[in-house]
Amino acid sequence: MHKFFNACLMLVVLVSGFILYSLEHSTRGLERNIAKLERGISEERESIKVLGAEWSSLTRPDRLQKLAQENLKLQTVTASQFISEGELVERVPAEPIVMLEEKGKDVIGDILKEMQ
Repeated sequence: MHKFFNACLMLVVLVSGFILYSLEHSTRGLERNIAKLERGISEERESIKVLGAEWSSLTRPDRLQKLAQENLKLQTVTASQFISEGELVERVPAEPIVMLEEKGKDVIGDILKEMQ
């Protein structure tokens, strides 16, 4: 009976040793994964800092002013370009300059009738 009990205890010791070894192995794997993720986070934070500095450099007002003058060919607004409300009525015609249809005719209605 003692031999059987000793054999069972030995089996329990071996199984618990195997379980502890596998638990340690998986724990070390998870620790390596955590370290890899922390390195990735650190690299991304550094990348964010670099991109922030680059954004600050690209959006400097003096740089944008220079690019706008070179590429957009804009001119400053002068006082002579402003008009009053009364002058606006004189400058904008009451009727469209180009008439797409003759008066009294329904062009779209005629097309729909032809399609039926």
